[in-house]
Amino acid sequence: MSDRPASLFALSVAGVCLVIGVVAWRLTPSSTHAARPAEPRFTEWRDNPFAAGVPTDAAAYNEASGREAEAAAARVARLWVDGSLRGTDLDGDWGSWVGDRLQPGLSLRRRFDYLLTGTGEVEPTELRHWIEQQLTLERGIDAARQVLDVWDRYLSLQQRRFETAWKPEDPSSWAGVMAERSKVRRDLLGAPWAQAFYADEERDFAALAARRSAPSTEAAAASPSLLTPDTARQTPELQAARTAQFGAEGAERLRAEDAAWARWEQQIADARTALQAIAQRPELSAPQREQAQQDELARRFSGPELQRAHAILRSVAP
Repeated sequence: MSDRPASLFALSVAGVCLVIGVVAWRLTPSSTHAARPAEPRFTEWRDNPFAAGVPTDAAAYNEASGREAEAAAARVARLWVDGSLRGTDLDGDWGSWVGDRLQPGLSLRRRFDYLLTGTGEVEPTELRHWIEQQLTLERGIDAARQVLDVWDRYLSLQQRRFETAWKPEDPSSWAGVMAERSKVRRDLLGAPWAQAFYADEERDFAALAARRSAPSTEAAAASPSLLTPDTARQTPELQAARTAQFGAEGAERLRAEDAAWARWEQQIADARTALQAIAQRPELSAPQREQAQQDELARRFSGPELQRAHAILRSVAP
């Protein structure tokens, strides 16, 4: 009997054992690998499947930013549930589009102004997150970016401090006021969007300034302003003229505003007289005089009216 089959069998067994030994050696962690803790693995869709499974700092930042954006949008959504926008519908729209390009239009400003009425309950940055979320769902991310670009510029305009103060009682100064605002609007928004947002307003303001800046005596007598509060002119003729121009409801609102303005002017006049009387009392020291005047104002006014009265009657000397 030949020993070749037995020899072959022994070699086969030795070969299998060698293979098993190599595999076991490869699977046994070395001291270097055993000392290193296992790295975390991530399987979320946002991770690169070809990476080691450890998210980059940028990925972690984007994830945190995404969660904050969703939370901010949820806070804005509460405005229609139990906030100041409860029971109202969105004004304006997300603008007019030609293909996938946003076109300048006034309706987008109306939408922005409507949303900005919620400022104080939510932050402008939260409104921005909400706009981004809504536009991305409705029209896609590129459309959202176009609208947000206009939003950012419009918000910058709202936060701008102008150098030329508007003085309602001095119509001759209105041209300078409008010139500065018109320039800033075009600088920040660009001419097309400034024209779309403010063309009607600027035209009406210019026409009013032209009528008010230097009217002739005859024209002033024939056509008194329909807007300036003046209780001495509260006549049936004025009310009829207002009704013809603004409608019955608008004319009534103007009449009520005139009456409120007249009451305010009388309150200020009476308070000024009272403060002057306190200022002339010789028995009071300067601190006592100041305190007595503050108490007098607090007795006559409250809330925002008290702040206004303080600003108007800041100093009443003896």
